[in-house]
Amino acid sequence: MKKLLFTPFLFLLIFSACSEVDPEPEIIIDPTESFLTGEWKLVKSRGSMIDVTIEGEDLKRTEIYTFTDDGTFEKYTKDDDYEASGSGSYVLENVPEEMNEGYVGMISLTFLEGDVIVGNCTSGNEEIETLLISKEGQLVNVYWAPCDGPWLYYDKQ
Repeated sequence: MKKLLFTPFLFLLIFSACSEVDPEPEIIIDPTESFLTGEWKLVKSRGSMIDVTIEGEDLKRTEIYTFTDDGTFEKYTKDDDYEASGSGSYVLENVPEEMNEGYVGMISLTFLEGDVIVGNCTSGNEEIETLLISKEGQLVNVYWAPCDGPWLYYDKQ
């Protein structure tokens, strides 16, 4: 009799342990010029050498990209006593295959006027900056990190 009472409890335990927990749904955006058009502000900086994240009021640096639907952009940056701005053209590109899991598009920026305030680590391409479009809808600069620069995250305003 004790075995009969124990059996349903065992089945209940096994089946409840096997139920899957649904992960949070992934936000996937369409990386088009209309998605990109507008102002994007720096909201987070994450260290590449030391895993330190700075965001909110602790983020002292101001950096803003403004994209237009005619393929041009402006970039403004201010950090303590330093202030600069530059502009140029951009092209939307496919993300490299090895980065498909987290990103849906890539933006190649070419600075043509003003200050060349490029955040990259590419020798010979000092006027080119690349931003990635994440599946969560943020712009991310990861191309400065190989030279000990930060990972920079931008949200549309």
